[in-house]
Amino acid sequence: MAVGRISTFALHQTTLRDTSKAQVNLADLQQQLSSGQKSQDFAGLGGNDSEQFLLLENKIAKTDIYLNNNKIVTTRLNATDNILSQVIETASNLKSLISQRRNAASNSAAFPETLRGAWQSLVSQLNTSMEGRYLFSGTRTDTAPVNPDVFPTIGEDQVPNDDYYQGSEENINLRADDNTEITYNVRADDEGIKKIFAGLAMAMKGHDNVSDAELSKAYDLVEEGLDGVISSRAIVNQNKISVDTINNRHESFKLYFQEVKESIGNADLVSVSTQVAINQGILQAAFQAFAKINSLKLSDFLR
Repeated sequence: MAVGRISTFALHQTTLRDTSKAQVNLADLQQQLSSGQKSQDFAGLGGNDSEQFLLLENKIAKTDIYLNNNKIVTTRLNATDNILSQVIETASNLKSLISQRRNAASNSAAFPETLRGAWQSLVSQLNTSMEGRYLFSGTRTDTAPVNPDVFPTIGEDQVPNDDYYQGSEENINLRADDNTEITYNVRADDEGIKKIFAGLAMAMKGHDNVSDAELSKAYDLVEEGLDGVISSRAIVNQNKISVDTINNRHESFKLYFQEVKESIGNADLVSVSTQVAINQGILQAAFQAFAKINSLKLSDFLR
């Protein structure tokens, strides 16, 4: 009858394997505890989680681009609104000036100079630049929209013209989100502004010709232009509301994307701490077993 050889080799190897596995698991769990992340690379997240993690990162990056662009445009809209309010005030004063001239309530000799003062105010307002960009020049943002050297003229048959305008005829659009595009700028050749400049030209002409009919036409042009600028300002304010609403939505989506991303990539510290304690217990037991096996002698098995 054959007698099998008694040895601690198999027990020794099994114990070493279990100990190594527990050490690897413990090291990984301790890394999770220190970093707060499930893994230091995408491979550790698994295929589906890695794909979703990357998708969320791209969504967050795209949302950040929208947010930054929209905030820049909001700043420009605020500046445009402020300037249009100044234009409205200047046009209102111009109406009063023309009305006084018609009623001979003002010094007619000073009228041309006062008109030029109103014109210069409008030129200064409409030629406002921000961050090196002229706000009222359309897409030609490097060019002042209004020629400051030539007093306005009026076309034949008292039709307003835009001879004073030096900007482009193209507007600037904002892609506020995937589905929304907003034309947000106001050009200095806007119909309302054009009529105010025509009113300036007609008022000067009426003064030179001592024509109440022409002064009356000048008053009407400025009034119509004033109404037009007020409407343009209302559109600017509506665009501000729209961009703010879209940005609030972007902020909410970004927060949601970040939370989902964190749920994929962040470690559950309570669960990890529990697993660390379990693996530490396994290691301690394994080391005790290993020490016990190493102390065994052949005679221990033969008793």
